[in-house]
Amino acid sequence: MTTRFAEALADVLFPGDGAIPSATRAGLSWKSIVDRHRPVMEAIAAEAGGEAAFMAADAPARTAVVRAVEAREPHAFQALVLAVSALYHSSAAVLEAYGWPARAPQPEGFDVGTPADAAETDHLLTRVRSRPPLWRAT
Repeated sequence: MTTRFAEALADVLFPGDGAIPSATRAGLSWKSIVDRHRPVMEAIAAEAGGEAAFMAADAPARTAVVRAVEAREPHAFQALVLAVSALYHSSAAVLEAYGWPARAPQPEGFDVGTPADAAETDHLLTRVRSRPPLWRAT
């Protein structure tokens, strides 16, 4: 199973659209996908007449091959799509295209409020803070 075949297959699944990169342009590593999903990828290659034939085919022909294997092996195909999707949507290029930071959320974290929000929260909680406790002291 070649990397070029895996990239061609992934581009059928995630072709990209203008600012959103294709799976190939997202710069993904295919080793884990190929290792875990080799049987369904081999079925796709066989349906196309080999890896080279799949890579040489135009987009509609590739899509037809993928759909045929999806119809025959829906569970294995779904697992492949989910794995490629997780890899694709966690890539820095895709996150940046979506406008999301391409970094882990911690330790920097995200802004969740402004100083004005704190004042508004205090105002909203005034009534709650002024009432007596709802439980008995032990």
